[in-house]
Amino acid sequence: MKFKIRVEILLPLSYNDGKPIEKSKFVNTERELAQHFGGCTTLIPVEGLWIDDDLKEYADINSGFYVVAPLNKESIGFFEAYVKKLKKRFKQKHILLTFLPIRRILF
Repeated sequence: MKFKIRVEILLPLSYNDGKPIEKSKFVNTERELAQHFGGCTTLIPVEGLWIDDDLKEYADINSGFYVVAPLNKESIGFFEAYVKKLKKRFKQKHILLTFLPIRRILF
Protein backbone atom coordinates (compact mmCIF):
# COMPACT_ATOMS: atom_id res chain seq x y z
CA MET A 1 0.00 0.00 0.00
CA LYS A 2 1.39 3.42 -0.97
CA PHE A 3 1.65 6.12 1.65
CA LYS A 4 0.28 9.59 1.24
CA ILE A 5 0.83 12.74 3.24
CA ARG A 6 -1.59 15.13 4.85
CA VAL A 7 -0.20 18.60 4.24
CA GLU A 8 -1.47 21.40 6.47
CA ILE A 9 -0.87 25.06 5.70
CA LEU A 10 -1.66 27.68 8.36
CA LEU A 11 -2.39 31.19 7.13
CA PRO A 12 -3.12 34.32 9.20
CA LEU A 13 -6.40 36.12 8.68
CA SER A 14 -4.74 39.53 9.12
CA TYR A 15 -1.58 41.23 7.94
CA ASN A 16 0.98 42.24 10.56
CA ASP A 17 -0.52 45.75 10.63
CA GLY A 18 -3.90 44.29 11.68
CA LYS A 19 -5.70 44.79 8.36
CA PRO A 20 -7.68 41.74 7.24
CA ILE A 21 -6.25 39.71 4.38
CA GLU A 22 -8.49 39.78 1.33
CA LYS A 23 -10.84 36.80 1.05
CA SER A 24 -9.88 36.37 -2.60
CA LYS A 25 -6.39 35.27 -1.54
CA PHE A 26 -7.88 32.38 0.43
CA VAL A 27 -10.31 31.50 -2.36
CA ASN A 28 -7.49 31.41 -4.93
CA THR A 29 -5.30 29.28 -2.65
CA GLU A 30 -8.11 26.80 -2.00
CA ARG A 31 -8.86 26.54 -5.73
CA GLU A 32 -5.20 25.99 -6.64
CA LEU A 33 -4.80 23.24 -4.07
CA ALA A 34 -8.05 21.52 -5.02
CA GLN A 35 -7.17 21.60 -8.70
CA HIS A 36 -3.69 20.23 -8.09
CA PHE A 37 -4.60 17.48 -5.59
CA GLY A 38 -8.25 16.77 -6.36
CA GLY A 39 -9.58 18.24 -3.12
CA CYS A 40 -8.88 20.67 -0.32
CA THR A 41 -10.30 21.14 3.18
CA THR A 42 -10.52 24.54 4.86
CA LEU A 43 -9.47 24.72 8.51
CA ILE A 44 -11.56 26.62 11.04
CA PRO A 45 -9.91 29.73 12.51
CA VAL A 46 -7.76 29.20 15.59
CA GLU A 47 -5.65 31.51 17.72
CA GLY A 48 -1.90 31.12 17.85
CA LEU A 49 1.30 32.79 18.98
CA TRP A 50 4.77 32.41 17.55
CA ILE A 51 8.13 34.01 18.29
CA ASP A 52 10.60 34.71 15.49
CA ASP A 53 14.40 34.46 15.63
CA ASP A 54 14.60 38.07 16.89
CA LEU A 55 12.27 37.17 19.80
CA LYS A 56 9.44 39.26 18.36
CA GLU A 57 6.03 37.84 19.24
CA TYR A 58 3.24 37.48 16.71
CA ALA A 59 -0.29 36.77 17.90
CA ASP A 60 -2.39 35.51 15.02
CA ILE A 61 -5.78 34.15 14.22
CA ASN A 62 -5.06 31.52 11.63
CA SER A 63 -7.06 29.54 9.15
CA GLY A 64 -5.68 27.52 6.32
CA PHE A 65 -6.07 24.34 4.38
CA TYR A 66 -5.09 20.74 4.24
CA VAL A 67 -4.77 18.35 1.35
CA VAL A 68 -3.88 14.71 0.94
CA ALA A 69 -1.04 14.28 -1.52
CA PRO A 70 1.15 11.44 -2.75
CA LEU A 71 4.33 10.96 -0.77
CA ASN A 72 6.83 11.53 -3.57
CA LYS A 73 9.46 13.98 -4.81
CA GLU A 74 6.94 15.80 -7.01
CA SER A 75 4.67 16.65 -4.07
CA ILE A 76 7.57 17.75 -1.88
CA GLY A 77 8.91 19.91 -4.73
CA PHE A 78 5.46 21.41 -5.30
CA PHE A 79 5.13 22.45 -1.66
CA GLU A 80 8.67 23.81 -1.44
CA ALA A 81 7.84 26.17 -4.31
CA TYR A 82 4.25 26.81 -3.19
CA VAL A 83 5.18 28.00 0.28
CA LYS A 84 7.38 30.69 -1.34
CA LYS A 85 4.39 31.77 -3.44
CA LEU A 86 2.17 31.91 -0.34
CA LYS A 87 4.70 34.01 1.57
CA LYS A 88 4.47 36.63 -1.18
CA ARG A 89 0.70 36.35 -1.62
CA PHE A 90 -0.02 36.74 2.10
CA LYS A 91 2.94 39.11 2.78
CA GLN A 92 4.35 36.90 5.52
CA LYS A 93 7.83 36.35 6.89
CA HIS A 94 7.06 32.66 7.40
CA ILE A 95 4.28 30.24 6.49
CA LEU A 96 3.81 27.14 8.63
CA LEU A 97 3.46 24.09 6.42
CA THR A 98 3.54 20.66 8.03
CA PHE A 99 2.91 17.17 6.81
CA LEU A 100 2.53 13.74 8.23
CA PRO A 101 2.37 10.37 6.55
CA ILE A 102 -1.04 8.73 6.37
CA ARG A 103 -2.40 5.45 5.19
CA ARG A 104 -6.08 5.17 4.40
CA ILE A 105 -7.50 2.08 6.08
CA LEU A 106 -11.21 2.56 5.40
CA PHE A 107 -12.46 2.53 1.84
